[in-house]
Amino acid sequence: MQTANDDNNQLPQPFNETVWTKALRPAARALWQWHLHLAEPVVDSRQMADLDAFFEEESARAEAGQTLRVLPQSVAEAAYQACRAHNLPRALLADQVKASAGFQTAMRFETYAALQAFIQPWAGSQGRLLARLAGHKGSWQLPLIDELTRAFFLTGRLAHLPEDLARDRLYIPLDEMRHAGVSLDQLRAGEVDEALRRLFWKQIVRVRDAFGQGQSLARDLPRWQRRVFKQWWLGGLELVNEIERRQYDVWSQPLTVSSVQRFRVRMQALAGRTSFR
Repeated sequence: MQTANDDNNQLPQPFNETVWTKALRPAARALWQWHLHLAEPVVDSRQMADLDAFFEEESARAEAGQTLRVLPQSVAEAAYQACRAHNLPRALLADQVKASAGFQTAMRFETYAALQAFIQPWAGSQGRLLARLAGHKGSWQLPLIDELTRAFFLTGRLAHLPEDLARDRLYIPLDEMRHAGVSLDQLRAGEVDEALRRLFWKQIVRVRDAFGQGQSLARDLPRWQRRVFKQWWLGGLELVNEIERRQYDVWSQPLTVSSVQRFRVRMQALAGRTSFR
């Protein structure tokens, strides 16, 4: 998942507004604007004294569909309207507001469990909203949606690690860094050695597992959605492959999805493949 400040980001947002039918496109746009703006919430110095209380209150206001201080009113109202029009739970908007409190301070996660505890309300809630907008509300689908969302989120954060570090945000568990023998200074400098490759390899294994767990969601999708799903699913894996092809060097040049890679993904999706040949 992207953030509002990824100005030079060449990677598209997963299941963004362009892939939706005309009737659903405004709602998808509104939900994405909500999510992207919350990555840089508006907080003034008066609220910094008690961030937890401030974001708890803002979260409650979001669930109630009320005016917020962390978002432009136009962004908030468009998301509320999308929820009203498509019977989407505002609680999933509220979860994102509460999670966005973490962006106000240096982001560090001691363990993968702690990272997951952030990903679920932040990116997971966005994934569930988009899935419900597409008409998928079955409880059995939720674990698959969550896995897929986690896969896209972690892929994006690996691809944009230098940009995240510049904003003092790190989405690699600290205990795994210590075990691999990789320091924060090394990550900031982009010094790629065997220790860093081992660390990245573990993150890639985790991402591929999440993509694999979410793959079976395609079975429940109508034909047009299945085609879109396969394109995004294969596209995420292609980005993971690109990180590996670069020997985990995400510093030398920004990761992008080339026109050749996009064409390859489209052809694979049309052929019904779920892996690269």
